[in-house]
Amino acid sequence: MKHYLKVFTGLLLLVVTSCSDKDKEIKRLLNSKNVYEIIQGASEAAQSGDKKYTPLLLLNAGDQRATTILKFKGYSVYQEKMYALRTILHVKPPNPITSTVDSVNIVFFENYWQKHK
Repeated sequence: MKHYLKVFTGLLLLVVTSCSDKDKEIKRLLNSKNVYEIIQGASEAAQSGDKKYTPLLLLNAGDQRATTILKFKGYSVYQEKMYALRTILHVKPPNPITSTVDSVNIVFFENYWQKHK
């Protein structure tokens, strides 16, 4: 019985540590100066579904830089952040998300976040 308890405790510690590392990595990506890393961070934040990334996603949300790396080719920082916010907050912005920065969508998500923290 004690053996199972040790194994379970070890697995639990591994899961907690890996979640903490993943959180740090997403925050690092979202705070990066590299376009690809920001886009990757927004994508991973969306996959996590965790609202704690919302302030980082709203930071410089109007960044229209895009990457040429194949995985996210053609996507801008703005687009990926808007898709992530839509996924995390479970609400659609008033205008479609396109490659053109739309300040109405940005303000919508900022206001929504302020009301529903």
